[in-house]
Amino acid sequence: MLRTAFVSFPASSLSGTDPTPPRVRLHRAVTGLLHADALRLAVLALTILLTGLGISIATTTNPQWWRLHFSQLGTYGDASAMFFNGTLILGGSTVLLFARAAARQLRPLEGTRVRRGTAKTARILFSVVGANLALVGCVPLTTNGFVHDRVAAAMVLGFAGLLLTSPFMMHRFPKRLVLTTGFVFVGLFAGAWVFLAGTINLALFEVIAFSAMFGWSGVFLSALAACGAPTAQAEPAVSASASTEPVPAGLATASDAEARVTTGTEVVEVTTPVGPAVSSAHRVPRRSRASRMPVRRRRGAHAGALSHPRRGCRASAARAVSAPSRRPIRR
Repeated sequence: MLRTAFVSFPASSLSGTDPTPPRVRLHRAVTGLLHADALRLAVLALTILLTGLGISIATTTNPQWWRLHFSQLGTYGDASAMFFNGTLILGGSTVLLFARAAARQLRPLEGTRVRRGTAKTARILFSVVGANLALVGCVPLTTNGFVHDRVAAAMVLGFAGLLLTSPFMMHRFPKRLVLTTGFVFVGLFAGAWVFLAGTINLALFEVIAFSAMFGWSGVFLSALAACGAPTAQAEPAVSASASTEPVPAGLATASDAEARVTTGTEVVEVTTPVGPAVSSAHRVPRRSRASRMPVRRRRGAHAGALSHPRRGCRASAARAVSAPSRRPIRR
């Protein structure tokens, strides 16, 4: 998972052996994040959240935090709280980048696989989730409990908007997205029901909600990759078939040419298809000029073709044939 997330970054920059200045390396890292696809950013956000929460849970001074909720980890003012709040801020910022990348990958599918405006709607809803997740870390429960609860509720509402709009907006996505959306909606409703009934606490309900959120996001990314893969692979398949298929003898003409397009280290041969050449057997026979002449003139032309113009005559050969001399040829 980590390899998938950081595959867009140079290995030398991650290992510290890159001789380039730190400013240039930082610029490369930011550029790689801005141009990364949605899958890598989703894996990166999940890795950040799991790693930060694990460190916060392992270093907390109150082992009974799970009796209340996860936000309790950020209220102790120690290293555990710093890790928890910083993880939420960094994870929420990564979700904002994920929203941008998902909208960029959805935009070419508008009008075919998804309805128009889906990219903008998905970016807004994912951004609501990411921004409120970062605000949860910026405003701990001990700082302002009212704002903390409202931004947490807004994060849940943003994800609920994704669940409600995805079956309508992404109507031609694979069916597994619709089925997963139904299962997640039912699971969240059941979890909220048992939480309100007092069977489970808020911490367990938050685990259920975050698991459902990332599970649905994984199915969404797989469906997005399945819809975008045929379009990306269609052009290389066509060019490969055009370069490998032999041209029949009847189709090859003198005007055939193969254009070689070099892209980096890969050479693609593109053969320009041409129509079948007209063979002599299919040509319409044209009547010669002599066949259109009258019979008398035709006989005269054939008879005069045996005679030769006399020496020194400046008349052309065509004139000699059409009007041959009647004088005998001097030998």
